[in-house]
Amino acid sequence: MKRKFGRASRSYLRVAVFAAAVLILCGAANIFLNYPYAIGAVEAAAALLVICVAAYSETKRRSEAENYIRSVTKTAGNIPANALESLPIPMVVAHADGSIRWYNESFGALFGGEQMYDKALESIVTGIKWSELLRSDNGSRNVDINGGRYELVNRLVKDKATKATAEEDEHSIYIYLIDKTGETKAVQAYENEKTDVAVICVDNYDEVFRRMNDSEEQQSEAALRKAINDWALKSCAVLKKIDRDRYYMFFEHRYLSGYIKDKFDILEQVRKIGEEVKRPMSLSIGIGTGASIDENEQSARYALDMAQGRGGDQVGIKDDTQYSFYGGKTREYEKSTRVKTRAVAMALRDYFTGADSVIFVGHKNADYDCFGAAMGLQRAARTLGSKPYIIYDDSTASAVAKLHGELAEMDEYRGMFISEDAALDLMTDLTLVVVLDTHRPTMLQSERVVERAAKVVLIDHHRRATEFINNCSLIYHEPYASSTCEMATEILQYMSLGSAVTAKEAECLYTGIVLDTKNFLIKTGVRTFEAASYLRRLGLNTFDVKKLFNVDKDEYDKRAEIVRTAFEIAPNIAIAHTSQNWQNIRVIASQAADDMLNINNIRASFVVYPDNGRTCVSARSLNGINVHVIMESLGGGGHSTVAGAQRSDVTIYQMIELIKKAVKDYLDREK
Repeated sequence: MKRKFGRASRSYLRVAVFAAAVLILCGAANIFLNYPYAIGAVEAAAALLVICVAAYSETKRRSEAENYIRSVTKTAGNIPANALESLPIPMVVAHADGSIRWYNESFGALFGGEQMYDKALESIVTGIKWSELLRSDNGSRNVDINGGRYELVNRLVKDKATKATAEEDEHSIYIYLIDKTGETKAVQAYENEKTDVAVICVDNYDEVFRRMNDSEEQQSEAALRKAINDWALKSCAVLKKIDRDRYYMFFEHRYLSGYIKDKFDILEQVRKIGEEVKRPMSLSIGIGTGASIDENEQSARYALDMAQGRGGDQVGIKDDTQYSFYGGKTREYEKSTRVKTRAVAMALRDYFTGADSVIFVGHKNADYDCFGAAMGLQRAARTLGSKPYIIYDDSTASAVAKLHGELAEMDEYRGMFISEDAALDLMTDLTLVVVLDTHRPTMLQSERVVERAAKVVLIDHHRRATEFINNCSLIYHEPYASSTCEMATEILQYMSLGSAVTAKEAECLYTGIVLDTKNFLIKTGVRTFEAASYLRRLGLNTFDVKKLFNVDKDEYDKRAEIVRTAFEIAPNIAIAHTSQNWQNIRVIASQAADDMLNINNIRASFVVYPDNGRTCVSARSLNGINVHVIMESLGGGGHSTVAGAQRSDVTIYQMIELIKKAVKDYLDREK
């Protein structure tokens, strides 16, 4: 039989005490009822005997416990046997089943001196699971006990049976609790007192203030500065204005959680200031945290770039592992100044002139926007003396197959559309690679071509994601633009190519603009119409573009079949799906999502569909619902009104449930 100091003997003691009490009560009753005194004396004697046996059992239990402690300390030389009992480190020994076998005074004091023999250890020390503790023999973990932090160290020990008890061996678990409360508080205080750095930038400062008279400008500037100063005072921060539209702020890390809890209400305050003066005023803030001041300052600038690349009016926080974003409710505002466009056009002209060949790379599953921009810019490369190539994959570019088929038959473009392998073969040190309509490496039609290139130019209009192509020599990233084709058209205007751009190339550029603006309904600004006007002057035939978007009856029926499955998952938000992996499914699904916005009161739509082993989503919305934020939570991205996502680890119906949850979370945040 295994030794059980606490278990068997303590049970016997309880029974003995109960029996003695019964006998004493019976003896008293006999005397009271005038029964013979002999019977009462016998019962009293029996009670005394029971008490003596119980006392003997308890003494034996204590003796066994002391022998057990001596066996524990046997190898410790001259250390007294009661050393562990008075050890200042809390210590407990448990059976293999998790019940407490023995504990010292320090452990008992942690729990108010209550008796804990035979109790389950995990019911006393919360935060541990006995099964996990057994699996991690000779391990350690942190636990919280009565407001203190302790490191729990466990050791598995095999006890040898003694000759006196002739019992078999038993495994015991020795547990030590090392007080880490002071150390934990010191570490927390150190973390709280670290300095976080914030870079605050007023979005579109020139656009907002240059249209005001002096009086309005002074009042708005004062209101804006007061709002930022009051916000900084919440964290006792050091605030310094370094430019008319930029501030630096230094504050202790302890206050960051408060700002997050308040959802960075400074963004809403600045928007209200803009509403009062009828100007689209907003802030972008980048915060660096978790490192030295120098590293945090650099992280803050990176976070600010990310926030502005995602459309502004939001806060980006960067630590040593990831980015976090807050805000981003308003749509991107168009910039009327074209200084940056002119500078990019001149730089790109120099790149084209110095290259022997230019390879245009779009995103996977090419659409009219990336394909049309490539067709427009290849004319500039051709005119400036470089040989242009466009990477085109028949298996993933079905959306533009009709337009590509027309171009491939034209002598001027023969040999221009090449595969990834062909592009790799012709690359030299003078080859320029131009990435269009994406900035995410995982979305590229050819990552290998971009990685091998000596010079890379990136032109994109999507809200910036956390992943970004790093080896770029020139970046033109403007999330306010309606499309990459609009950006490419403006670049061509400043390159002064005369009438080099053909009517067919103008048609390609216009097609991309029409696609991304949904026939000039979404994300359309003054510059969008100016770009379209320029293309019209180049000989654009809008009727030919309309024919590109015509579909046959079979595709129309498929689109209608998807729309028929639509149902609302939240007020004004609908979702539809199909399990059919039709040819050209991406185009059909995106058109179905557009059609759902024509349903009365529907402001956002999602279509879930399969595509080559993946579950994809096409999301659309009218102004007011940011589908980019919703899709970003599922690993996707895009624009506030046009976005998408794809997953290979979920089914159609699992994706629908994920979208429901993402929409609910988004609406809760908006509230």
